[in-house]
Amino acid sequence: MSRRIWLVALVLVLIGASTGIFLGREPEPLAPVAATATRTAPGPKAAHDPTAIVLRAQAAALLRGDKWGWLAAVDPGKPKLRARYSRMFTSLRGLGVSQFVYNSYAPVVPKAGTLVVRAYVAYCFSRKTCPGYADVQWRGPPRVVQALTFKVVGGRYVITALGKAAEPNGMQPTPWENGKLYFARGKRVTVAATGSQRKNLKRVLDLAEEAAVVTDRYAALVRNPQPRYRIYLADDKAWTSWYGGVREKWVVGLAVPLNDAGTDTMLRMSQLGDTRLLAGTIQHEMGHVVTLSGATARDPAEDRWLSEGIAEYIGWAPKPASASWRRSSVRVAFHGSRRPATIVAKPPGGKASDMVVDAFYGLGHFAADCMAARYGERRLFDFVRLALRQDNTYDQAARKAFGKPFAAVDKACIAWIDKQV
Repeated sequence: MSRRIWLVALVLVLIGASTGIFLGREPEPLAPVAATATRTAPGPKAAHDPTAIVLRAQAAALLRGDKWGWLAAVDPGKPKLRARYSRMFTSLRGLGVSQFVYNSYAPVVPKAGTLVVRAYVAYCFSRKTCPGYADVQWRGPPRVVQALTFKVVGGRYVITALGKAAEPNGMQPTPWENGKLYFARGKRVTVAATGSQRKNLKRVLDLAEEAAVVTDRYAALVRNPQPRYRIYLADDKAWTSWYGGVREKWVVGLAVPLNDAGTDTMLRMSQLGDTRLLAGTIQHEMGHVVTLSGATARDPAEDRWLSEGIAEYIGWAPKPASASWRRSSVRVAFHGSRRPATIVAKPPGGKASDMVVDAFYGLGHFAADCMAARYGERRLFDFVRLALRQDNTYDQAARKAFGKPFAAVDKACIAWIDKQV
């Protein structure tokens, strides 16, 4: 395997919240019109909207596993549309849908007998309770935006078209919105795949179940237990489409934040043929899941040295950073003209060389190792929880977790890493 492919396979990034962030405020929706585990009645406005009644009934059918009730909302004279909704039903049920709420807006009447509705669909998977709807796109449950056309067929309103919204969000298209998915389900992990990646379901599930034993332990340390992990196996077409698509050629694993309701993992399977690389990628990305799920307080870009460093620490566990092949790139950085002066490294730019990118990830890994070696693993994860999940400054987090100012920790770790590499 070439050096290039080796690096590409192990350079794993988290771009979730930076993809398509909606910085404004959404208009206030009408009352939610879908059944959930804790709320089943529509609001007073929804009761007078015929489309809201249809959507509420459809969502309730989904949650109780009633496929025909779900399809009853779709025009029987539109076989392709019904097939799409049938796939959607199977995918959502396979992913463990536990909430599905249409927040619809007043219908537009373009012509007699036709209503066009903009709907925000809020959803959750595998959760007994789901965050409440928020008017900011990156808070509350994840959601997608739909443009639904209704017409009267057989004396009742049904969906006759499902189109793209004028302003879709950065989460779209989600893997469950259109194409057919295949599933494998274990004790802790659900794996979903495109048809071409169906052959890899068992292989990935077995590796992910092993990884979950490790990541569950770290989830407990940061007080962020996961009800279930979800991993999507993408072919190259899906990789450039799902969740807005990934354009960077060197990214092979993606942790996708679902707002306050967890994080999904997506893998680019064409670049992960080697089992060691696949296993490491899975455990790295699941490390992102346990450390970052629900952490929406601040921009993840400023903490990327730490979020990637701790994901590397988890991904390589129980092996230390000194066993990583990134060690050589870190060594070059420490003996070069731009020797790192701090563990708070800036993320590499889009045109950075493989060695620079490799050194960035490696330095973060060594920084995590240093803090674990000097203060203990539990205190390392206290620092991670305080900094990444509770929005403490690095100095506040270091003083609480280590009893030391961060400047002292930083200086000591740079010296420690120099000796390690």
